[in-house]
Amino acid sequence: MRVIFSITLEVIKTRKMTKIRLETINPFGEQLRFWRKSKGFSQLDLAVDAEVSSKHISFLETGRNKPSRSMVLLLSGTLELPLRSRNDLLLSAGFSENYSRTPIHEKEMTSIRNILEMMLAKHEPYPAVVLDWGWNVLMGNDGYNNILESVKSLRADFSTSSNIVELIFDPKGLKPFISNWEEVASFAIQRLHREKMENKNRHEVLLERLLSYPGTPLHWRSLNFKESSKPIVYVEFKIGEVALKFFTTLSSFGTPIDVTAEEIVIEQYFPADEATKLFFEKNK
Repeated sequence: MRVIFSITLEVIKTRKMTKIRLETINPFGEQLRFWRKSKGFSQLDLAVDAEVSSKHISFLETGRNKPSRSMVLLLSGTLELPLRSRNDLLLSAGFSENYSRTPIHEKEMTSIRNILEMMLAKHEPYPAVVLDWGWNVLMGNDGYNNILESVKSLRADFSTSSNIVELIFDPKGLKPFISNWEEVASFAIQRLHREKMENKNRHEVLLERLLSYPGTPLHWRSLNFKESSKPIVYVEFKIGEVALKFFTTLSSFGTPIDVTAEEIVIEQYFPADEATKLFFEKNK
């Protein structure tokens, strides 16, 4: 009896260790569970929408079943994941990426680049920029470049960073020229935190760099869930004797099949008062 009881315990222990081992070496299951919960799906919800069994979803998450490539694409499509995350999910399941990541200056992106240039030109004389996934400026129109040149003329050691958020935080960047800096910077860093929640590697280095700048409040190190939601946050510049007030819009491509194209954002600055509008009209 003792021998049988001892063997039984060993079998139970082995099964538990096997289950733990499966769960800890199941990156696909972990990512699937994360995205399912992030999107507000129960296992049954996802199963119904993807037209598979909820038992299969459960087995995929625990590692008892291995997904096929088509199943990964089906589930990521059902969850409406960004293309980058769909690629990540494929990689975690042992498959190659499905969606290309073509640099904006490559020949294949000529048509997209032409559209971006047209959008930037159409927004003149007001500032507009094209941003990538990390909020780096890829392209800017004359309105944006003129603002930067005006600031640089007042500060010889102006920052060389091309990151729009870092320029907001850097004392050698735009920070001294933004009248409502705390409001703008708080809004920007909270946005980065929210984006990082969907991809733990996103903005990790950038956030550390921003938080290291002097004058950055310690409580900005984490996402503030209680932060009040405003209809709009204005950006107010004071460059020498010139005061400018803007609100901005963000636009993106609606039907991309390339990671780079999907992640491109066009930020356009619009005059928020008559003085700003007149300033740009006079300086066309």
